[in-house]
Amino acid sequence: MKTMHLMTIAVIGAAVLAGCGVEGTHDTAIRDAVANRVFLYQAPGAGDATLQVVRANGYFGGGCSSQILIDDKFAAQLETGEQTTFYLPSGTHTVSLQNSGACRKPGDHAQVSTTLGAGETALLEVNKYGSALSQAKR
Repeated sequence: MKTMHLMTIAVIGAAVLAGCGVEGTHDTAIRDAVANRVFLYQAPGAGDATLQVVRANGYFGGGCSSQILIDDKFAAQLETGEQTTFYLPSGTHTVSLQNSGACRKPGDHAQVSTTLGAGETALLEVNKYGSALSQAKR
């Protein structure tokens, strides 16, 4: 009886561990944010500039949503490993990051000011924790 019990535990343990060997791309691939969480600046127009915002991947920050504000307007909400593109009128824009969810702290936000000419492109990065916003070096 004891041998049967140990064998059952061994089989169940092997089955559970077999699931751990499955690899996915969720923690490495960057994907587009779903359309129902991107609200502004989605249609390109003549003379517009392009702003891409990418939130890094990682296990940390998974309970945090990153709200992207452009010129104080709520433009999108990004989760870990997501990106979105905005088409902005040329000129100077202030892009802000605010967190919600598990990472929300009073005063926890970041801000970047960027000046874009017609046809130019800028890339902003949100770290994997959803706590910092920076302009990518090209």
